[in-house]
Amino acid sequence: MSRRESVLRGAAALALAGLIIKVGNLLVRLPLTRMVGSEGLGIYQMALPAYNALLHLAVGGVPVAVQNLVAEYNERGRRDVMHRVLRLALTYGLLAGGAAACLLLIGAPFLARALGDARSYWPLVALAPAVILNGLDSVFRHYMQGQKKMTPSAVASMLEQGTKIAVTMAAALLLLPFGLEYAAAGAALGITVGALASVLFMLWRVRRERAEEAAMEVAAEAARPMPRGLGLRMLRLAWPVTLGSVTMPILNVLDVSIIQRGFLKADYPPAEATALYGAFAGIAVQVVWFPFVLTNAVANATVPTLTAAQARGDMEAVRQRVVMGLRTASLICLPVAIGAMVLAAPIALLFGEPLAADPLRHLGPVALLGPLTWMTVAQLQALGETGAPMRNLTLAMGLKLALDGLLAPIRGIDVNGVATASVLMFFTALWLNARVLERLLHEPVPWGRILLGPMAASLVMGLGLAGLTVALWGSAGRMEALAIAAVVAPVLYGGTLIATRSITRTELLAMAGPLAPRLERWMAILWPWS
Repeated sequence: MSRRESVLRGAAALALAGLIIKVGNLLVRLPLTRMVGSEGLGIYQMALPAYNALLHLAVGGVPVAVQNLVAEYNERGRRDVMHRVLRLALTYGLLAGGAAACLLLIGAPFLARALGDARSYWPLVALAPAVILNGLDSVFRHYMQGQKKMTPSAVASMLEQGTKIAVTMAAALLLLPFGLEYAAAGAALGITVGALASVLFMLWRVRRERAEEAAMEVAAEAARPMPRGLGLRMLRLAWPVTLGSVTMPILNVLDVSIIQRGFLKADYPPAEATALYGAFAGIAVQVVWFPFVLTNAVANATVPTLTAAQARGDMEAVRQRVVMGLRTASLICLPVAIGAMVLAAPIALLFGEPLAADPLRHLGPVALLGPLTWMTVAQLQALGETGAPMRNLTLAMGLKLALDGLLAPIRGIDVNGVATASVLMFFTALWLNARVLERLLHEPVPWGRILLGPMAASLVMGLGLAGLTVALWGSAGRMEALAIAAVVAPVLYGGTLIATRSITRTELLAMAGPLAPRLERWMAILWPWS
């Protein structure tokens, strides 16, 4: 196998692992929600933004710096320097992550009250060790990815997810008799133990690599002088990324507090306010964000080609790749958005929480707008515009915070208003990013070409699903009706795309990238429009 094929296979393994993890995260919500209800899910969800903020603050940019430095010295054949970078990063991760974990433990009582429900204290405590562990885990994974070894990260992700699901369910079940807050802490403990499993695997994998090198006498170059200021260089690379990545998690913490306090101002009892937030963040958001993992894989695949096309001054190739990325995202995400809105009630009942139906219906467009926004972020960064996307996201998030503060306290609007604010946030960020893209491309983004075909096929699918659901809901069980809908939906969507020539075989193969040669023979049979 060539090195290129190995890298592609590893990247495919990472994408597959990401998809499985996303499916696993969504599926574990089904029994968890039925076990603890939307109230318990809300307590659990409240703790996550604070944990994410501290994780990004502690080690946010270090893994990226590690990957860049390892990639550089791997090309030079300097294994000794790569090992030094890893040791420095792990030391930093232990110190910074430990400090952040202590801060979370000490501040948990105050933070829980600030979030609007003091019961989030125990989930915050359960997540504190995960700040250290996930920081170290990320360093290990980026160390491997800097060497273009993607498979270990994919295996670690699968191991982490399996462990997380098992511990989450077992701990939540065991602790439920003591109260919802303890069950939520048990669910949070799944994140911590899953991270520990991943760290142990990556540690074993790195030590095995070192042993293989020693056996092959690869480490003989250790006598060569070590570059000076390696730690300072790593920090210089890391801090801009950290400052950029920590903004959104901090704003998310503020958003949780604003939403929860808004629900309380709307005269909801505390338990009901937490249940509303759980239905929104724990169910509706998770459903609409499902296609992100696929579009993120597409974005990661197109970034190098965009950068290369720009480097050689081929603006036509840049435009084609930008449009292709956005069109691929729309083809994946539009049917999910329409499906989420049409099937909101059945999906909510599948989770055992009818309260999630309305916010899911209002949040449906985010399944399209969110991935499109992040696609434009990746494209702008690939084209050298690193500051504009973060400014646009921060501005859009500021709009959401203001709208949440206005709408959440209004009884009857409350959670649906929060969902609508999320839609407007992503629409604003996407519009602002598109303006910057148009400036770089020197022409308008062809939204008609990107959206019209998938939109028509998605509407046909949506009408078919609506009719099917109405026809089956009374005669078949809920699970059976949703299972039939899940089979019928891609047939309706794909059939309409093919029949209307909204996508051609040539275009599909172009989207497939390195997999195109393997798909071409089958596509010639199954997809008639060249």
